[in-house]
Amino acid sequence: MSRISKKPGIVRNAVICVASAGCLVAAIGQAAAQSQRPVSADPAVVVKERETTMKSMGDAMKKISAYVKNEGGTVEGVREGAAAIRQASQKIAPSLFPADTGIGRIEDSEAKPEIWQQWPKFEQAAARLVTAGNDLSSAAEGGDRAAIARQFAQVGQSCGGCHDDFRQKKN
Repeated sequence: MSRISKKPGIVRNAVICVASAGCLVAAIGQAAAQSQRPVSADPAVVVKERETTMKSMGDAMKKISAYVKNEGGTVEGVREGAAAIRQASQKIAPSLFPADTGIGRIEDSEAKPEIWQQWPKFEQAAARLVTAGNDLSSAAEGGDRAAIARQFAQVGQSCGGCHDDFRQKKN
């Protein structure tokens, strides 16, 4: 008889540990899968949500710009704006850009087909914005205007880089 079978408590604890780890992995996988679902099954609703999200980011950028340029903004406004950018940026890929929501598919869409043709490049651009948004939030918490200005420029470059390659402005 082996040593393990003489100690049923060890076997039971090992089984519980393995089962718990399996449940944890399944829960993490479920959460990851849910976070990547489109905001709606209706492509028109997705495009509307995408426009609303991008507008909120633009409004936040204006608020932060006022502070950076010393034109009346506040550090509290920067913190709010940075939080909005950070939150919105995390929804971009793929929740706000599911397939079949681009130009020619949905009226008023500004999303070029290059998004889905160059999906890894688009995901990298979205990831850069998430990182820049997180860094901007950290700078905002510190309250140093120069650090905020540097991170604000990084967010602007991330936004602009994606718009240059993947957005066609409405006429």
